[in-house]
Amino acid sequence: MSLKWKQILMCGVLATALSGVGACKKEAPLSQQSVAPGQPKSAAQTSKAPQASGTKGESATPASETGAEAASSAAEKPARPRAPVDPGAPVATVNGKDVTGAKYYQELGKIMRHGSNIPEDRLARIRDNILKRLVEAELVEQAIQKAKIQVSKSAQESAFQEYRKRFKSDVQFQNYLKHGKLTEEQVRVRIRDKQSLEKLIEKQGSLGVTNKEAEAFYEKNKSFYKEKESLHARHILLKLGKDARKSEEQKLLARMAEARRAVDSGTDFGEVARKYSEGPTAPKGGDLGFFGRGQMVKPFEEALLQLKPNEISDPVRTRFGYHLIQLLEKKAEHQKPFKEVKEQIFESLRNKKFFQSRRKLLERLRKDATIVRHTS
Repeated sequence: MSLKWKQILMCGVLATALSGVGACKKEAPLSQQSVAPGQPKSAAQTSKAPQASGTKGESATPASETGAEAASSAAEKPARPRAPVDPGAPVATVNGKDVTGAKYYQELGKIMRHGSNIPEDRLARIRDNILKRLVEAELVEQAIQKAKIQVSKSAQESAFQEYRKRFKSDVQFQNYLKHGKLTEEQVRVRIRDKQSLEKLIEKQGSLGVTNKEAEAFYEKNKSFYKEKESLHARHILLKLGKDARKSEEQKLLARMAEARRAVDSGTDFGEVARKYSEGPTAPKGGDLGFFGRGQMVKPFEEALLQLKPNEISDPVRTRFGYHLIQLLEKKAEHQKPFKEVKEQIFESLRNKKFFQSRRKLLERLRKDATIVRHTS
């Protein structure tokens, strides 16, 4: 069995890293948990739009979905459980082809390292789910080979470039690879294999989404596409602990006054922030971007709401220190038009069809297969 497909279905990349499920974001009320100015949560981080899926959890990771839903098939022959004598020994045989234990023990080892005190009954379920996912991966690969599915180099490259666009910069993409312990080639292989699976599914029925379907989904979930009021501000932060001495506070306020005089004399606020601010946004001229109510600590927000665009506050004390705040822009709550979210809805609905079709495909492949398990 190809290690590529095992990785695809084990890691759930089909649904998360590659499919873009949940691209439609619900503009829900922002979190009431205060965060430090300079670290606002985006609306996309605090809430999600309704997923266009027919089954709960369907648009999460297919690995967990199929592991939970897959039941022993009538075509699955019971065999006396026997532990492979080495990682290369088969843990199952699918239509006469062995599934070796290398990936099985690799995945099991990851879980055991993070939870050595797992109860025996839960560990048994984990083992069972890992094995079922490996069997499903082998079934899919065999079906792709039988159907002689091929994906052109140009289609692979186009899909890879579209995927790269999800990252704001090459640095962000490289960080994703680093934290995911992936290489660019592995990402390319996963994209290609997902395309192969899509082509296999399309032989059974279209994954296309009509404009009528997208519009109906939008109308049904219109409330989720409201953009809440948002504020755009920048600030200069001079840090001061809550137990700081009075002399320290006076010294800090003198420096804050110096920064304010520089702004009042005509120096750009951003330039002054880069020079004086001690906050994480200092390199960006103190720019906090857009954020909603409830995302900043209360004294900061209260002072900001008193400002008109381009006005600057007096020094504001928070638990982080003192701030000079400038309001740049205020956006009122508004309904996002269909054309603005159309692409997201199309992607979400297509993924719904993908997961539903994938589930049916696996059910049929299991029913028609001869599967022998060699481990419990």
